[in-house]
Amino acid sequence: MSNDDPPTTVLVLLGNMHFEHAGTAEVLSVKISTKEELSGSLETAAERVKPSTLDALHVILKSSSVSSLYDDTAVSTFVDGLKPGGEVTVHVMGSQDMPVQAGDVDGIRMSLVMANLRLVQEGITDGEEGGWVLMAQKPGSEDEEDE
Repeated sequence: MSNDDPPTTVLVLLGNMHFEHAGTAEVLSVKISTKEELSGSLETAAERVKPSTLDALHVILKSSSVSSLYDDTAVSTFVDGLKPGGEVTVHVMGSQDMPVQAGDVDGIRMSLVMANLRLVQEGITDGEEGGWVLMAQKPGSEDEEDE
């Protein structure tokens, strides 16, 4: 992705994780390992995002990092960049031994609502990894008017 092309997707990785994007979308990846890096890294990434140009925002973190690393700015920083109908998905990775419970993501759920996003889906991920996914949408899409 060149610096002139605004991204259509933002991927925020919270914690020590490795992820390689193999798709064709213009993806801006933000890797944050500590709470101290959060603000500066998000602000720098947000400078690359133009208003209403994002189709999607993905935030990925381990369940063990929810209390220490998740902050509502991981979502709110990019809300203006989302197109109407744009999706925000927060992926909380659990484990088979310690699956994520609904109460573990209360703060994440509240941050989506406080960012004026509409929660459209939430629940345990497929498979046996014990993860949880919350999906929200920015109001204003044409599909929303049909509901």
